[in-house]
Amino acid sequence: MGALIGEFCWKPTAQSLPLLPLHRRGADAEGTWMSHDGHCWLGHTPLPIQDLTEAGAQPISSHCGRITLVFNGEIYNHKAVRGGLRFQLWRGHTDSETLVEGLAQRGPALLLELRGMFSFAAYDRDKQQLLLGRDRLGIKPLYMQWLDAGLRFGSERRAIGVNHRLAAQEISQMLAFGHLLTPSDFCGPESGGCHSLPPGVVVRVNRDRPHLPIRYWPPQPRPDWTPLPIHDARWARRFLRQQLEVVVQQHLLADRPGAFLLSSGINAGILTALACRLMPGRISSLTVGLPGTHVDESDRALKLSRHCGSDHHLILVDEDQALGWMEAGLQSLDIPSAHGLKSNLICRAVAEQGTKVAVGGLGADELFGGYPSHRIVPWLFLMRSLPAGLRSGLLQAGSGRLATKIEGLPTWDRWHLAVALRRWASDGDLVAAGVEALKWSSPPPERISQGWGQISWAELFGTSVPRLLRDINGYSMATGLELRVPFFDHRLVEIALRMPQRFQRPGNGLLRASCQDLFPVGYLDSPRQAFSLPMRPWMLGPLLNLCSLRLEALQSSGWLDPDWITQQWQAFYGRKLPWPRAWSLVVLGEWALREQHS
Repeated sequence: MGALIGEFCWKPTAQSLPLLPLHRRGADAEGTWMSHDGHCWLGHTPLPIQDLTEAGAQPISSHCGRITLVFNGEIYNHKAVRGGLRFQLWRGHTDSETLVEGLAQRGPALLLELRGMFSFAAYDRDKQQLLLGRDRLGIKPLYMQWLDAGLRFGSERRAIGVNHRLAAQEISQMLAFGHLLTPSDFCGPESGGCHSLPPGVVVRVNRDRPHLPIRYWPPQPRPDWTPLPIHDARWARRFLRQQLEVVVQQHLLADRPGAFLLSSGINAGILTALACRLMPGRISSLTVGLPGTHVDESDRALKLSRHCGSDHHLILVDEDQALGWMEAGLQSLDIPSAHGLKSNLICRAVAEQGTKVAVGGLGADELFGGYPSHRIVPWLFLMRSLPAGLRSGLLQAGSGRLATKIEGLPTWDRWHLAVALRRWASDGDLVAAGVEALKWSSPPPERISQGWGQISWAELFGTSVPRLLRDINGYSMATGLELRVPFFDHRLVEIALRMPQRFQRPGNGLLRASCQDLFPVGYLDSPRQAFSLPMRPWMLGPLLNLCSLRLEALQSSGWLDPDWITQQWQAFYGRKLPWPRAWSLVVLGEWALREQHS
């Protein structure tokens, strides 16, 4: 795990980028490499998660010397991948060595065998070609900035010198969703600017011929993800349980197993309980108590840990610590986001205790119906054949707030409906703010035949990738913590997308039924208490100076109508605007402040 950076130049150069922008990640070692032909420079700053011996140091070259690699993330099955390679002269036990030797032997086809979270850049000396790749779900980031002289790339936008000024559409997306959307297609040199390499894509970048992006997941030609041949509900539960055990087992076999983050929710509880059954007496669990947490959050986690048999630890964060970490988290953001504030505090609290690897239960709600979209989108989709006027009238009569969220959709399909449910600001709000109209994102290609799976796909790539995964990666990296997310294993995702939907139930019904024996009697019957940080009193109290400074910078930036900003803050003060929307203005102000100081 670490941060990578590099440049691929059309003409030979002797210059390289500084590693200084990556040093804030707390690197324990660093490495740079320049190709003999002067066309490629690679840099890497690792964190001490795995083997940092000389055999695992990056940039790392293949035994034949043809491929040189920088890599961010972890490949959980790399030892099994080694067994299929025609190579025996291993120098160490790292996944980076497995990856570089596998690419030298099999090329991009190797990615089809990998299970894990990763992004990498590899230079082929013989072909004078750069290979960029990213994991299937987009857990680890990789950004590209096209220049007149070539391509600059890295795991962080600001490390590769991206201007702090946000594009007009990025400002609209922040107001509409509280985060930026991600492109589903590869953005070539003609697109200009800085873009994220889409998840599940590997691209060959060439100096003097067209670049070649390949979507390796879903594989091409895209598979027809029809329902799995499961006809019995009992077998559906058993099959899902077996696959969950496989996923947890591969995380336990990692070079450095992590502590399990345990809350009162069932998702993290399932992972912890399965780990305790697979490795009795050897599992550690952590619960972070934050200001505003209900008392039973820690009590329920302790009850479950005793039932499972994990070595449990409670980390309490007081208000002064939390307030200090709020500003640190805001300043550490690489991509503007008004979400993930709880993730920021948890990552910092866990890292402060010296933990290097943690395992969380994120991702289950997207796949198994833990969010309202799996309940709301199906009946909204049934309205697609109604005349637009009648449809709008019915929605307005039923829920004006919902009608506002889904107004102006370019297409009345499950993707846009599910994404729209996450919307904050309406088209009218954007007009009043003085920004350009929202451009809706398109989904990555898929051929999922079931409505449930299509909604899960929208949750994954319309919300989780641009918001959840960006936030947890950014905050964990900023604190020197690796946060693993087993529910985002791509094979488990495929199974959830193809599970016959008659066995799925909103509220994680199938997941609950598959794992109910892991919990104490009556545990699943108790409703989980809602959690929310006390952001409103903080923003109007101890964080007021922080907010005011950034709102002033935003008003002077010219990005938004200054009077509209004042009106929004007054509405927040008068309890007419939810705090997340007000916080999104503070985040935009952070970027305006950075531009002023750059």
